[in-house]
Amino acid sequence: MTHFFLPQNLVYFLPRLLLLIMMALGSAAQAEYKPAFTTVQNLTHFHVYSNGSTSQTMESAIRIETELGVRLHSERGIYYNSTYETVDVIEAYTLQPDGIKVHLEADKIRTQDESADGSKVLTDEKVKLMIYPKVQVGSVLYYKIKSHQHTPNFPNHFAWSETYSPFYGHENVEIVITHDPAIALRFAHRGMQGGGEALQPSDIPGSIRHRYTYRQTNFVPTESGVVALDDFAPQFSVSSFKNYAEVAQAYQSRAKPKTEMTPAIEALARSLTHTDQTTEQKSRRLYNWVSKNIRYLGVYVGAGGYVPHSAQSILDNRYGDCKDHVVLLEALLRAVGIESSPVLINAGNSHRLPDLATPYAFNHVITFIPELNLYLDTTAEFAPFGMLPEAVMQQPALITATGNVSETPAVNSHHQYSETHTRFDLQNDGSIIGTSVTQTFGHLQVRSRATQSRQKDKDPNAVVNLLLNRYLESGSGKMTVPDPKDLDAPWVITSSFVLAPMINLPGPSALVIPVGLAPGNIKGISMAPANLNRKFPETCITTRLVEHATLVIPRGITIRAIPQNVNFKLGEVHYSAHYKRISNSVNVRRELYVQRTKRFCQPNNEKEWQALTDVMKRDLRGQVLLR
Repeated sequence: MTHFFLPQNLVYFLPRLLLLIMMALGSAAQAEYKPAFTTVQNLTHFHVYSNGSTSQTMESAIRIETELGVRLHSERGIYYNSTYETVDVIEAYTLQPDGIKVHLEADKIRTQDESADGSKVLTDEKVKLMIYPKVQVGSVLYYKIKSHQHTPNFPNHFAWSETYSPFYGHENVEIVITHDPAIALRFAHRGMQGGGEALQPSDIPGSIRHRYTYRQTNFVPTESGVVALDDFAPQFSVSSFKNYAEVAQAYQSRAKPKTEMTPAIEALARSLTHTDQTTEQKSRRLYNWVSKNIRYLGVYVGAGGYVPHSAQSILDNRYGDCKDHVVLLEALLRAVGIESSPVLINAGNSHRLPDLATPYAFNHVITFIPELNLYLDTTAEFAPFGMLPEAVMQQPALITATGNVSETPAVNSHHQYSETHTRFDLQNDGSIIGTSVTQTFGHLQVRSRATQSRQKDKDPNAVVNLLLNRYLESGSGKMTVPDPKDLDAPWVITSSFVLAPMINLPGPSALVIPVGLAPGNIKGISMAPANLNRKFPETCITTRLVEHATLVIPRGITIRAIPQNVNFKLGEVHYSAHYKRISNSVNVRRELYVQRTKRFCQPNNEKEWQALTDVMKRDLRGQVLLR
């Protein structure tokens, strides 16, 4: 099931270095790719009743193809809402390669609680866990289940979709939907065959029947950083929603009553804003309070994954998920005369809304203040007022108060950037005494605040050593970091450090400009390889990184040569490096500028990225020659 919640540990900014962990394998290596399993059959039959409730029968069998598949897929689970649904396993067995069928014993089919995010979510979600015996490469793991959802997630509505990964084989997929004519269903598919057909004898008389099939025997190696499969892969979807305005109304009709303004809420709002004059000042004050004082915790019982709790209960308990944060902020804002609306959004790597309207295109709720034309996300506890984490930027946004589909602010490299000033004083023994000052803005600041908050309880010496070891440097140092939760304060991180000898003096010697305790983001991004074998779109970054460095040389040592300037531009990426010798010092200014028009890149962008990183790595290898 999909719930509107944002896990507290969601990574808001994933550098390309992390997105591209899997290196390009080359054509020979790719030819050897074998998926962990193949779907032998996936047969699903839904009957949808007039009120949106359903009965479902599903048969599923996968064939284990590799030893990794044995380790990862020897248990299979069916996830469901135990308040709204019942699930029964009719049959489950392992079919061994020699044809022997080994049925699961009753104690190997277990019902367990499912938590979406560890201790951060309390839920009545359950999982029927099937533990298969005697699994080996070539085994087929089969189950047949029947389920009944007696209460729909959205009254009088039904929506469901299934996506088929190009990274696995799908030998036999069949979807049958029958439904009461009183509920109008709309269908969409990509890469499948099928449509309406005559009722079968086993169908409920008077129903309408649709049947779709899919088969995929070819597959390709998995790709890191790929956008959500929903954005491009073969897919089937069905929905009773006419459009996204109807989705908005379905959410708003149950969320709006939860924003009731109580005397306690009104008193709190007025006490917090009594010195503020403008809408922006009041909104900032209330946003900061909710962000700081309402901890993230989801309680999903019954419709709790889709319906928020009351504003007063959230205030009393001082916890809630994203829906709850939005409800309380909406009530507080209204108490001082400011209207706002929930906004349904996808906080992740899906960057388009399906053509067929469905509430399950969204997994997060944020706030929109029309008077300020401003989006806010109080669950991003390290996002200052007016800033958003990258995961919710430039994303389709459904404003539930109006039913309008909009888009959150674009990722703009003029607003999402960092600037670092570092000084390196070379000593006569080859060691370096240094300082750095870094200021970040936009989603880079949100990420930096979150990172520093996680570091604050760690051994500072261990953190320093980790940072220095990134680029094979060693030494000692200290970082000065502001309070990450002081959202109104400028975000400036300073450091001082001593680097162990990096060259032998007296020379002649050659010194690469070091990093020290500066962020070193340009060097980090230069190490992210392109994947020239990529076949599918990937989430990519828009950013601007500016790094200034001054290298001061001790008297008696002569600067013989400095690196050449660089000015590279191709498509949407730009890198420059400028070097200037002034007396006994070298001033360096490097800038990486990436401005994407969309949140995702196509495979042909990989050549652009490779050309960029080749230039960056060559520049970063440049040396200052000394004697």
